Order: sequence, then structure tokens, then C-alpha cells
Amino acid sequence: MVAASLVRAAEIPMTIISEDEADPIHSAIIRKEAWTADSVRRLRAAAEKKLREGPWSVTTDRPADPKIDPHEYYSEAPYWWPDPTKPGGPYVRRDGQFNPARFTANKEALNAMCDAVFTLGTAAFLLDDTRYGKRAARDIAVWFINPRTRMNPNLEDSQAIPGVSPGRGAGVIDGRAFIRAIQGMEFLAQTGAWDPREQAAVTKWFQDYLRWLTTSQNALEEKVSGNNHASWWTAQTAAVATFVGDKLTEEMAFKYYRERIFPRQVLANGSAPREEARTRSLWYSAFNLEAFTMTCRIAEVRGVNLWNVKAKGGATIAKVIDYLQPYFADPRTWRKQQISDFSNDNLYCLAFAGMGLKRPDYIALYRKWERPEGAWLSLVDLMIGRWEAAGHQTRH
Repeated sequence: MVAASLVRAAEIPMTIISEDEADPIHSAIIRKEAWTADSVRRLRAAAEKKLREGPWSVTTDRPADPKIDPHEYYSEAPYWWPDPTKPGGPYVRRDGQFNPARFTANKEALNAMCDAVFTLGTAAFLLDDTRYGKRAARDIAVWFINPRTRMNPNLEDSQAIPGVSPGRGAGVIDGRAFIRAIQGMEFLAQTGAWDPREQAAVTKWFQDYLRWLTTSQNALEEKVSGNNHASWWTAQTAAVATFVGDKLTEEMAFKYYRERIFPRQVLANGSAPREEARTRSLWYSAFNLEAFTMTCRIAEVRGVNLWNVKAKGGATIAKVIDYLQPYFADPRTWRKQQISDFSNDNLYCLAFAGMGLKRPDYIALYRKWERPEGAWLSLVDLMIGRWEAAGHQTRH
């Protein structure tokens, strides 16, 4: 049984962190090396919290329309509002202004489930605690497997607009949360404690989802949208393809990033005009950078270097970071529209770029800001710590 478990572990892909990184981190935690202590504390606290939450299902809270299958994920576009001049008529768009009355229950459940699976799966592997693995498996089964509670493997009805569209390509971006869940499931599988039949069922779910992601009209509209939506389609497609072992689709996603995503979105000075045209332009610029670095990170784990891809004007991802970092440091100096406060929650992209480009200054920049507690940034910090401990930089 032990030998069989080791064979299965060797065949399990890793999406955001490689085995060459994960195993040394695990060993350092066992040895209680000082650089792991704070991250382990935060990871354990997050996992204990997730033990008391969930499980989640798309079937729990449903929109008012009874014609929508109860297993279909449903969300409504955030920036669309009732038209005061046409009561009961089609909604109208107010970019950057969130409609608080929109239906968000499924999106909130999806995000919570993915965060829990990532947190518990990561903690099960790194902290050697079977309680976390069992709870992660339960959350996974409810969302993906149980015929009474499972989600259908598509986002066809996401970001609907009342009176305009029952679902849009733009809604595919809701699925970016799956990337973290996938890494959590890969960690869970590495423990050898996840039922192989359940693993197979989840793999089949993601195979079906990947087929939808690469063939449906809504998803293909997202792919060619030319902005952050296309960037996140690419990151999501790469992650799912890696998880299910679809090498051809994985390579297609990397090629698409290299030839279409980065070169066509970034100007020579590092700016992204499509993002800067928005009313939350700094936030969307950072959000797009996050998608770039996620795809580059996934590719790096798979042995493909996308970090030095160039835009038509010669800019690289380093140029994008250098262009944006003064505004990350002081958002008040940003001169384009940013109608809400700027949040730095997604600036872990600087850590990924710092490791991928061997730029310790980016990592130092990432460390400058206060960051929210949670498992995700705990893992990022452990990845940085391992990178430094391996001799890439002397810690200060």
C-alpha cells in the first residue's frame, strides 16, 4: 500500500508550486526552521478556521428564476443596475460601481469553497494533519461529486444581466478561483489520503469543465476579449489542463500567452491601455498583472519560461512591474481614474515575478506592505523563504 501511494504521488502534477519546492518546505517545517515559523502559524490558524466552515454548494442558494437548473452556477454582472427611466426594463452599466442588490450567493460560495480546499489541502500536506485532509475531501465531494449538491461543470450562466443576457463570456472570470482549489487538491493527493475514486471523479469534472472552457461560445468570447478577462482565461485554462494532464491544451495556453495575451495588451512603457480605460484603472492594471504572473508561474513549474516574453514595443513583464510599482507604493500619485480605494491583496504577483526573474528587489517590494492573514500568502511566503534558503538571496 505504501509503494502504491508513492507511485500515485509521483504521478500527481503540481500547478503553482513544484515538488522540488514543496518537499524542501515540508522538510523545513518538520525541522522547525525559523524562517517557516510565522507562515506555519498563519497557515494552521487558517486551517483551523476552515474546519468550522462549510461545506458549500451551488444548490443551497438559488436565484429567483425557477427555469435555471439548480446545479448551474449563477451570478450577476457587478456593474449593471436597474434603469430608473425604464422600471422593469434592461439593466444599464455603471463601470466600477458595484450593484449591492445583485445575486452573489453562488460566487461567494465558490470563492469560499476554493479557499477552504486550498487552505485545508495545503495544511494537510505541509503540516501532516489528517483532520485537514478529511475536511478538504468532504468540501470537494459536496461541490464536485455528490449528485444532489454538485455544480455542473460550466459557467454558462455567470455574470448574467437582467433583461440583457442570461450569461456572458465575461462570467468565465469567476472560475479563476478554481486555480487555488486545484493546488489544494494536488497537495491533498500528495498526502495519499484522498480516495482514488473521488480523485477520479473530480478529474472527470475538470475534464468536462476544460472542454467547456475551450469550446463554448461564452468561453471563446472571453479568450479573445483582449483584456484582463482573456488573461485570466489563459491562466485558468493552463491550470486546469495541468491538473487533468492535458498536455496539448496546456501547451496551447502557454503559446497563447506568448503570442497573443502579453504582446497585444502591453505598450512599450509597460502600461495596459484596456485596463487604464476603466474607472478602477490602477486596480485593473494590477489585476491583469496578477493574471500574467499566474500564467508565468504555472508555466515555470512545468519547465516553460514565459517570464521574458516581449510585447510588440519590446516591453517585458519586468517593464510592467517597474511602470506600476510607484503607484503601488503610493496610489495617490496615479493620475488616471480610480474611483475606489486601491487594495494590495493581489500583489503576491511581485513575489512570483521576483522568483521567476531572479529579482530580489521585487520580493523586497512585496514584503513592504501589510498583507491579509490567510493560507494563500502563507504559502507564498514559504515559497519565498525556500527560494532564499536555496541560495538565491541572503535573507536580511
